[in-house]
Amino acid sequence: MAVTSFDVDERTANAILELRGTFGVKTNAAVIRKALALAQVVSREATEDHTITVTGKSEPIRISLDR
Repeated sequence: MAVTSFDVDERTANAILELRGTFGVKTNAAVIRKALALAQVVSREATEDHTITVTGKSEPIRISLDR
């Protein structure tokens, strides 16, 4: 397995910590793997204008992937 390391700012570190609970994982690497898998799904499902709409508990959110 390849090993990659990088520095993150406090905001990113806090987001990773929060996502550990959301994703139900114990390591930063597991969070990043799940986030990348999610990003792949999102990018495959984007429309021709590189956007995707996420629906959930609140109003739908339109996200542009190229900004």
